[in-house]
Amino acid sequence: MITRRAFLSGLGSMGIALTGGTAAVGQQHKRAARLPQGIGVEPDFAGPLPTPENILGRERALDSEVLTANALLAGTPVGPTPIDVARYFLQVGNGTFGEAWRPYIKGWPVRWNPVIVAFFQSTKTKPEGDITAWCAAFVNWCFQKSGKGIATQSASSGSFRTFGNQTTSPRPGDLVVFERTDPTERAAGHGHVGFFVATKGDLIEVLGGNQIEGHERSHMISSKKLSKNGSILKLHSYRTDISLHD
Repeated sequence: MITRRAFLSGLGSMGIALTGGTAAVGQQHKRAARLPQGIGVEPDFAGPLPTPENILGRERALDSEVLTANALLAGTPVGPTPIDVARYFLQVGNGTFGEAWRPYIKGWPVRWNPVIVAFFQSTKTKPEGDITAWCAAFVNWCFQKSGKGIATQSASSGSFRTFGNQTTSPRPGDLVVFERTDPTERAAGHGHVGFFVATKGDLIEVLGGNQIEGHERSHMISSKKLSKNGSILKLHSYRTDISLHD
């Protein structure tokens, strides 16, 4: 079992920054907006996705890719709330900070995305590149980055089933926890977690990581409508806590 200290030391040796600090949100956004002009490097992959046995990256990212990831992570706002941190990555995906950063919000084929690997700094899990499920790591990282302390420190979405307090009237910024419909998977704590955005009938809009967009091998940070009673996932609970809000 690798210790957290050893894991974080390993991340440092790969050139992945251990981001933090107390700079104001406005200052962070200004810094992020300038960086793509001189530092962004397009990930070195193209063409169709590989075969299913290698659907996401296990190999070490290139130094140039780690450099870009460090710049992106350094530009993340400190807060004020976890969902504000998550929204920054939607801006990255929309091209707000330049085209070179856009691929860094999703899993890559062959090599791992160093941004996703960095999310696991907020957990006790050592990931296998970006093939390890990372929705809970993303929520934990946003929570930690916002300066609200520690959430669950677990890469399991099931760890959020008891986070804070359950609510039947969620507001944007609360958490949505899903569980697997398969009893064995559900008992193992498998499911999904993300930030609540809105509801419309049987659909819940969720801002989260490791969400499938377009096809089953496209896992990314997105704001996506999910069914409360899907064939694979069903709503477990909405969770609220004062630390999720101002």
